[in-house]
Amino acid sequence: MREQLIEQLRYLIASGHFQVNETLPSTRKLGEQVGISFHTVRKAYQALQDEGLVDSKAGRGYIVRDRAPLDKSERMERGAEVVHDTLQMLIGLGLDDAEIEYLFHEQSNLLEHAQLDRKLLVAHPVPELGELFADDIGRALQRSVKAVPLKRIRNHQDADFIFTPFEHLHDMVEAVPRADAMGFVAHFAAELLERVARLRTEETISLITRRAPTIQPLTELLRAQAGFNGQILAGAVDGGTEHLTSFLDQSDLVLYTPASRRRVKPLLDDEPVHTPIHMLVSSDSLKAIRDAVPL
Repeated sequence: MREQLIEQLRYLIASGHFQVNETLPSTRKLGEQVGISFHTVRKAYQALQDEGLVDSKAGRGYIVRDRAPLDKSERMERGAEVVHDTLQMLIGLGLDDAEIEYLFHEQSNLLEHAQLDRKLLVAHPVPELGELFADDIGRALQRSVKAVPLKRIRNHQDADFIFTPFEHLHDMVEAVPRADAMGFVAHFAAELLERVARLRTEETISLITRRAPTIQPLTELLRAQAGFNGQILAGAVDGGTEHLTSFLDQSDLVLYTPASRRRVKPLLDDEPVHTPIHMLVSSDSLKAIRDAVPL
């Protein structure tokens, strides 16, 4: 496994995935990504250091070095040795010329997409909403996408892609210049907006979130997108649920975030009209993200 990792890292450095002066992932993080021990990763890094591909710097880890490439004659000589050994092995397996040619083309195409697992993040000023968007983008990509608070995004300089509402895109580009930052548009699910928009001004909504800081931005979004001008009573479950019962029975519609569902559900058994809040990344934003993120 160590030799395979060394070959993969050589390729990623040579292809520009890891650039000169860039810090490689920590041994523990890379070990978790590829499913091996961090001791094996450290040995692979040390081998690359012996080859002059990386340097080890205290406090920073392993850094990609800038080094002069081999001259053409040496590259061709070493390449010929590798191809010769490989062809001997393939012929020994019984492959004919057409099969060998097919394998070379196939593997060449696969190398274009070769990669370690990419770090995909959603950065949002409201963590509870960021989690909703991360789940939505993760489903679209069928990949793991993590939500991080906008104010802590500078702690994630190793991110490959960062997705954020367009109003924060410029900040993302400056905060994490290495990452590919992409903006997105989001909205409430149409079914929820339909239900809220049909309420009369004299009717009341109860809004339940997991965290108190989610209440104000979610309320503002709800009013802006559904045009609701009635009363909104709101509470968060992190501080307990006792205070919620006082206004739930006054409400014509109870809305709750997925993160608050487990704690608020027992209070809603007798409430005839309640629904979870679904916020979705727009279809054109998801298409752009799918097109940009390599498979």
